[in-house]
Amino acid sequence: MHASTTTLLSLTALLLLTLSSSLSAHGVIVAATGDLGGSGTALAVDAATPRDGTRRRPFQQDTTRFPDAADSDSPSAGASGCGETLQNGDIDIAASMQAVSPGGQVAMTLHQVNADGAGPYACMVDPTATGESFEPMLVSQNVPGENGRERGGQASDFALVAQMPEGMVCTGTAGVMTGVCMVRCQNPARAGPFGGCVPVQMVAAAGVGAVDPPAAAGAAPPAAAAAVVAPPLATAATAAGVVAPPALEAPGSLVAPGASLAPADEAPATKAPTAGGVLSRFRTGQRI
Repeated sequence: MHASTTTLLSLTALLLLTLSSSLSAHGVIVAATGDLGGSGTALAVDAATPRDGTRRRPFQQDTTRFPDAADSDSPSAGASGCGETLQNGDIDIAASMQAVSPGGQVAMTLHQVNADGAGPYACMVDPTATGESFEPMLVSQNVPGENGRERGGQASDFALVAQMPEGMVCTGTAGVMTGVCMVRCQNPARAGPFGGCVPVQMVAAAGVGAVDPPAAAGAAPPAAAAAVVAPPLATAATAAGVVAPPALEAPGSLVAPGASLAPADEAPATKAPTAGGVLSRFRTGQRI
């Protein structure tokens, strides 16, 4: 009986320890940006969580744990969803978008809460942004650590940079946004894995944010319009059937230079019409 009681107590203690470990969270992605801009965090990160301590509450409350990958040797094998947090439970995938180019980088800041929030981190991406199927990413800058543990890095921030796979096309949507992928990074800690999911939008590097305004209905292209529209003054002069001397310089100059002045009691031999502003038309040096 004594042995049975001891065994029961041992099993109970082991179960409590296991539950405590499974609900703890020790590494959180507190910042993320794409190579084309945007700024955010992993999903479910709470900006009000303090980052200067290591205890379970409140320092671990918003860190993501991926229970689906706890027993997998390959981080991306069978990975599904975006995990859970102590604070909110299962994470719903939402839109908090960073812009990334095809084959571009996603730069993140990993806050290591305590010893088992260390690296190295493995990153993967789901092109549908549903969290249902992830493909491995190249991690070009990683978090220090061995097997997810490093005591010297607790309560510290580290850079974590992952590369989008060449040729990948993001097909997911988030509200009105299209071209969305979901990036997931996690460490190999036994109590985890820990990490987070970061949604990104893939856009072309050239023309980001550049949208040509729509042309007015029925409007001709600028070059074509210039070719077919004649100045209004030329139309008026042609209708009058009048051609004024090209040398006239001002409305008061009614006689072409070099012509003899008519006697004062005779009318001038030739006058340019003043109706319709024809004289001002010739001051430009153009002929009708």
